[in-house]
Amino acid sequence: MAHSPVSESAVPQSGWAGLRHWRHDALAGLQVALLWTPFSLGVALASGAPAVAGLISAIVAGLLYPLLGGSHVTVSGPAAALAPVLLWGMLTLGHGDLAVGYPLVLVAVVLTGILQLGLAAIKAGRYASLLPVTVVEAMLAAIGIMIIVRQIPALFGAPSVPAKSVLEGLGLLPDQLAQAQLVPAAIGLGGLALMFLFRHLPGRWVRWVPPAIVVSVLGGVIGWLVALSPSLRISMPERFLDGFVMPDFSGLLDSPDIWLGMLVVVMTFTMIDGVESVASVKAVDKIDPWRRQSDANKTLRAMGVCNFTSGMLGGLTVIPNAVPSRANIDAGARTLWSNLYSGLFLLVFALLLPALLMRIPLAAIAAILIYIGWRLCEPAIFRRMAAIGRDRLLVFTATVLAILLTDLLKGMFIGIAVELALLLYLQVPSVRWIITGRFTFKDAWQVHRQTLAGLFRSPVIKHRTEPAEGQAPERHVFTVGSLVGFNTLPMEESLARVPHGSPVVLRFTESAKLIDHSAMEFLQHTEEDMAGQGRSLTLEGLDQFQSFAPHPLATRLQEPGAKMRAVALDERARRLAPVADALQLQFDAAVRATVNRDDFIYLRRGDQREERNLLKGKIRAWNVRVLDYSHTSAPDYHVAHRHTLIFVDLPGELLCPDVHVLSPGHYLERYLVDLIEVPVDIEGHRLYVQGGEPDPGFQAFGLALVRSSGPLYVEWRKTGLLVFAPATAWEPPARVQALLEAVTLSLDTWRAGRSFSDEVTS
Repeated sequence: MAHSPVSESAVPQSGWAGLRHWRHDALAGLQVALLWTPFSLGVALASGAPAVAGLISAIVAGLLYPLLGGSHVTVSGPAAALAPVLLWGMLTLGHGDLAVGYPLVLVAVVLTGILQLGLAAIKAGRYASLLPVTVVEAMLAAIGIMIIVRQIPALFGAPSVPAKSVLEGLGLLPDQLAQAQLVPAAIGLGGLALMFLFRHLPGRWVRWVPPAIVVSVLGGVIGWLVALSPSLRISMPERFLDGFVMPDFSGLLDSPDIWLGMLVVVMTFTMIDGVESVASVKAVDKIDPWRRQSDANKTLRAMGVCNFTSGMLGGLTVIPNAVPSRANIDAGARTLWSNLYSGLFLLVFALLLPALLMRIPLAAIAAILIYIGWRLCEPAIFRRMAAIGRDRLLVFTATVLAILLTDLLKGMFIGIAVELALLLYLQVPSVRWIITGRFTFKDAWQVHRQTLAGLFRSPVIKHRTEPAEGQAPERHVFTVGSLVGFNTLPMEESLARVPHGSPVVLRFTESAKLIDHSAMEFLQHTEEDMAGQGRSLTLEGLDQFQSFAPHPLATRLQEPGAKMRAVALDERARRLAPVADALQLQFDAAVRATVNRDDFIYLRRGDQREERNLLKGKIRAWNVRVLDYSHTSAPDYHVAHRHTLIFVDLPGELLCPDVHVLSPGHYLERYLVDLIEVPVDIEGHRLYVQGGEPDPGFQAFGLALVRSSGPLYVEWRKTGLLVFAPATAWEPPARVQALLEAVTLSLDTWRAGRSFSDEVTS
């Protein structure tokens, strides 16, 4: 199938041209502001700062970020992931006194902004992506645990004593919980239950109502009814401008004993801020309906300006934030200007509603933060790491424990060291070789040194071009050695030098011993990016590697002579194999990463896209592919959504340059933004068309198919057809066979040009 990219004319433009989308962006900005209000207050309180500091940083980010660019629908502001770091910084610089540490941390925020501007000037933003994916996820999980431990006292209405480490915080819990109070505990536990309940409620209205604002409002009402003590509620200045605090530069200059501590704090802020910023914008790019790509260096520069300004006014560190960004997209945002509207709404709330904000109980804010912490470290994350491979679970667990037992910066360096040690262990000869005399200690040291250096050098061994058939561009063939997360950047630079439009081949030979998880993610994203440009990326030699797990992005090791493990059929595969035999289709149970080469709108959404149990062949002269597909999607990024998809190649007489989508109800509505809805009456379905007029043959085909098989999502591109039932997960084998029969029979009728007019008008 040929690739069909998104129409560029339909993609909202960034910059001043994006202001024409103000209706969509303003509505999204209001939604984000409602989410940001309790969220930013909670982040500030979790950081040990005054609550107003969270609002200041959110407003600064909202007003400045759209003017600086770097991304498209990403929302920036204070992040829960940085709250434990800020608290640690205040305790470190203030020698345990938060009142002293807060103005000094503002100095660190300002210096972090200046350092980020310098790093952006030398285009250092891209280097943040070299940090192993597993270490970044472990950092977030450890932060989630920190947030939970430190918010438990506030959840029960007990006084909270700041602690530098999780172990210290756990040691203080018994004495703190002994002072718990009934009403705040009821508000906190009830709010926490509501946060989890909202996660599972059905209906479109749920995504328009931020759970955090519901918990805050209900908590405020209950607190007002029972006359909750001011000490158990958020403290805010009567006038918003009174909340501005200047950084204590003089205090820093007068205290040489904290200079080293300030350096460590600034470096920690910069590193974690940079890593989390890159991770967030990448995550948001994946769920952008228009698949626009962010610029890491522009984003870093924008964050530098925002951090400098926020710190000067008394605000916290600012980063692109995935949680409000997802809410922004759900609310229909088109451009970065939604940040501006969100900042303006927040400013209005801060100026006009301080009395209402002061009614929010601390227990309600603790419930929101504990829920956020849980989402960062829930057991599903550990299960996903184990599914990718034991090596990932080892690095992940070691990093989490190292962070909890030391601090974030040391823990992350320990995690990187564990990753490096594991990569070396997997590639160098065994100690047994030294004991048996096959290697001397000198030989072993030389091999270790060369292997370690190779982890950071370009993996490209040779680059040559090969002529292609006909008028096609020549192929660029790269012979590649071991590819790991640490050397993907030079690999990316080599690929960037290939002329636009030329196909690329990566050939892994016997000299390539290892392809790790980060590299497999890099290859998947590169393949999809090239598909979006109408190019192909072919990976040769992967079949010679032994995968650590059935997961498509698992680490792979090449050991000559090792016995390859056959794909084990699970119960699902064993039930589908007879269907393939009955229909005379090829069957392959292997798990693969899904690459959206044909730009189907449905396949643009979510992350961790995988396919398995492929049935492939011809039915009634139609080339079909049937596969079990799974992906994750906002807001549950560790819960798989599953559907059985049917793809059909279409002949020339049934191809159309305009995309048609038949969708049950409002399903996938926010991803159909570049299509126009056409009034049709197909039993609760909506028809969307990208340009042109709707094809009557497709409408008749869709009506016949829906009547025979129930509610279906049907997407027709000039490359082919995609059909599945959104209401069901992986289809039972009998249903798979019935759907194939219904689809191919309806296609036969469509191609034969039979009249559907009686059915359409009935």
